[in-house]
Amino acid sequence: MRIVIGEYISTGIPVSSETVVRRGINASSATIRNEMSALEEEGYLAQPHTSAGRIPSDEGYRWYVDSIMKKVYLATPEQRLIAHQFHQVESEAEEWTRLAASILSRMLRNVAIVTLPKPTEPQLQHIELISVNELLVMLVILFKEAKLKQQAIMLEEPVSQEDLNNCARKLESIYSGRPSIKINTRQPGLSPLEERIGNAVSHIMQAEGEGEFEEPIVDGLRHILNQTEYMSSHRISALVGMLEQKSLLKSLLPRLITGHGIQVMVGEENKEDALRDCSLVITKYGIPGEVSGAVGIVGPTRMHYDIAIPTVDFISKVMSRLVNEAYR
Repeated sequence: MRIVIGEYISTGIPVSSETVVRRGINASSATIRNEMSALEEEGYLAQPHTSAGRIPSDEGYRWYVDSIMKKVYLATPEQRLIAHQFHQVESEAEEWTRLAASILSRMLRNVAIVTLPKPTEPQLQHIELISVNELLVMLVILFKEAKLKQQAIMLEEPVSQEDLNNCARKLESIYSGRPSIKINTRQPGLSPLEERIGNAVSHIMQAEGEGEFEEPIVDGLRHILNQTEYMSSHRISALVGMLEQKSLLKSLLPRLITGHGIQVMVGEENKEDALRDCSLVITKYGIPGEVSGAVGIVGPTRMHYDIAIPTVDFISKVMSRLVNEAYR
């Protein structure tokens, strides 16, 4: 199985019994053919044509992934190269995510998908109220993870900037550090202005807490278009459509990432139709229970899993460290 899968991943050509023999198996071609027939009957291999060699099935790839999952590591030179590239970027989450997507797509020659980190429960850090004109105020909210939200609010009567500052400080003392699920839109002892602004703050925080991942950064679509499996296939259109519709993709990500650690979904294991002919290697990064993002790759089932798995894993750890430093 290892020889057949390794050969097919490398060449894209169905593997014959003679090829297996040449790779060091001490047995005759006839014996190998019998073994490959048995593996085909058990569902691990498939024969695309009667006279062709065998290729791995989804079940065969699943066996292979499970067999290497805890045995593959990214080489030290590659680790140092990745760490050095992250060391050079600015200390902004968007810079990290773009760099992560670029590194993954370049190293793995597949499509990289990376999202910005999102708090599990966003917490307010600062409120600013800025007078635009007599009746228009700009509400600015800074969340703990350094994310800004803005909203224009029309007032019924003019309010001085000093009164707006006092209102902001009072609401900040009420809401600061509290997760959105514990925000009550009705607070006792508030003036009509404070209650109006407070309602806007509450709605922004609750919407932020209920939101999905931000639209992901997708890099490397050109690589998958060059894959042999997709050069003359209608299957690529559904995948490209999903990757281009980032709003659709961001709604799928929470359903794709259902556990902890690296997840590998092979072919038919993917519930989304557009991914049925692909493999997905994906994981979360960030601070468990506080803030997290997604990082992963999409490619054909004929993927170098032994490189993809440790690369995605290492980059997720680098990004977790960056988020930890920024968030703390």
